[in-house]
Amino acid sequence: MGMASSFYEYYLNWAGPARRAYASGLALQLPPGYARAENVVVCGMGGSGAAGDYLAALSAAYGGLPVYVVKSAEPPRWCRGSLVYAVSFSGNTRETLNCASRAYRLGANVVAVTTGGRLAAWARRVGVPVAVVEEAPAPRAGWPQLFYTMLGSLKAAGLIQVPSSHVEESIQLLGDREKAEAEARELVEWLLGSSGRLVILAPEPYYPVAVRMRSELAENAKLAADTGQVPEIGHNMIEAWAAGGDARVLVLDPGEEPWSTLLHQVVGLARPASVHVVKLRGGNMVSRMVWGTWLAGLASVLYALRKGIDPERIRTIKAFRSVVEGTTGWDALD
Repeated sequence: MGMASSFYEYYLNWAGPARRAYASGLALQLPPGYARAENVVVCGMGGSGAAGDYLAALSAAYGGLPVYVVKSAEPPRWCRGSLVYAVSFSGNTRETLNCASRAYRLGANVVAVTTGGRLAAWARRVGVPVAVVEEAPAPRAGWPQLFYTMLGSLKAAGLIQVPSSHVEESIQLLGDREKAEAEARELVEWLLGSSGRLVILAPEPYYPVAVRMRSELAENAKLAADTGQVPEIGHNMIEAWAAGGDARVLVLDPGEEPWSTLLHQVVGLARPASVHVVKLRGGNMVSRMVWGTWLAGLASVLYALRKGIDPERIRTIKAFRSVVEGTTGWDALD
């Protein structure tokens, strides 16, 4: 239990890694031509790709270059001249290694974001920038390092219009440990006390938080969940939910209109068996997304500890990595 408890403590202390990562991103010196890119591509798997989803949502909301996220081994053929972040916490993710190498050969402006590994070695060999991030107990726990490093880099290059004050508030929120722990415990109690198919519901701008919550519950708590995006699910899945009546719905409410009202109405129409609302705290979109992400990590680890599950163990994921290694050529770096 001691190691699992230290894993939880790392999540609880995200504020420090977040602040250092943002400062590191702001200080990252990109070649002059990189700022002339017309779009951004983020190549990454798992939490690395999730950081790209957040950047895409923030750029769409605040203004900035369009962000395209690749969660596989092949970059888009049109990426010549694009700013491509190849993101792998370990530096050894085969899909990302392949994506980085292919993007480089296609003429993209590649930046490696990693703790080291083969990705960092390749980037230094071919002469592309490397943003070295802090280590963490597991890649998913190092989400602040990846997200804030890329956000700072884009901000410094003038490629995303998120106000500095909004970023600062989001980092300060990570210091409110007492409130975060209390809300994480409330969520865990609801998860333990309810039954049925779990669905995480979020409005479209905040949908990356729902996906992240689903991933954290899967990896840390070994708990499966579906996700729904408002308003899209009102045009399809709501019909099945209303007919089944067995879903338990976790609502991620940003406290913004029309989203809060729409979320409430969707839940009323779907008639789920049980509902729990997580308030995405903060005075801006960045803060709300970060708060929800933090709660996802804390609650998923707490749930695992309550159930006697090792949150760090990912035996099946490691088995899949071996499958990728044995059946693909997704590790060629040249």
